[in-house]
Amino acid sequence: MHAESPFADCTDLIDDRDRLLEHGRQNGYLFFSKLLPAELVLELRKQVLRVADQHELLEPDTHPDAAIRRRGVFICEQDGSETFRRFYIDIQKLRLFHALPHHERILHVLEVLFGTPVFVHPRHICHAIFPGEHQYTTPPHQDFHPVRGTQDTWTVWTPLGDCDAELGGLAIARGSNRRGFLKDNDVRSWKLLEDRTEWVWNPFKCGDVLMFHSLTIHRGRDNMTQDRIRLATSARYQSVNEPVDEDALSVHLGCAKWEEVYSEWETHDSLKYYWNSIDMNIQPSYHRRRRTKPAE
Repeated sequence: MHAESPFADCTDLIDDRDRLLEHGRQNGYLFFSKLLPAELVLELRKQVLRVADQHELLEPDTHPDAAIRRRGVFICEQDGSETFRRFYIDIQKLRLFHALPHHERILHVLEVLFGTPVFVHPRHICHAIFPGEHQYTTPPHQDFHPVRGTQDTWTVWTPLGDCDAELGGLAIARGSNRRGFLKDNDVRSWKLLEDRTEWVWNPFKCGDVLMFHSLTIHRGRDNMTQDRIRLATSARYQSVNEPVDEDALSVHLGCAKWEEVYSEWETHDSLKYYWNSIDMNIQPSYHRRRRTKPAE
């Protein structure tokens, strides 16, 4: 396994745009210790685990907050199972799941970084990583492949609770953003990653936030525990002045329509369809155009 060094804490740079930009350009990431209130993150964790319990994914007679998976149960995004789909739709229905990415502390950092108002993509991701079956651990990749729109999109990854070495988490290939946009298969296969690639990772505490550029190569680390589920969220952000791909305005994985997601929310909730009131350059779906492009 490649050696890893710890993240550099960028908390002291929060209000200094030049230093934020320089650290982001050189390293491809920004890490902030305890940027978010732990109690808010833990509340979302509790809600996600309540959904997992309702779908019989947790071990009976254990406290839901312990995130102990039911013996013999494994689900993941790639398996396409009905169990995962139903669980994931109910996660998407959680209002706090969509509200947390709009937290003022996250937006402040990104407003300083971009120097403009920030657009929050509504397509949020919940990572529920079960132990075992390490062939499904997320391989190295760049987020611009699925995200499109502007390359100056940043991902914000937030662990829902403490994340120790056994639980794994997310590792960054430091400075990989400076290599430009690379062929996806060659990154995922490790073909373009040399042994001297410097991976950056350390244990996360509840409230820590990791931000990285869409060209930064990153990967999941295996969940090496016997029975604990690793929980985290990802959200994407960009300047309102940059183009956005229309797929970024849909529910993640296309698992549901927004009407279903919002079905139990207050009628006039300000988070509903908030992007419709923002004047932006919305581009036709890149991936849909690729699928329908005639063969040459």
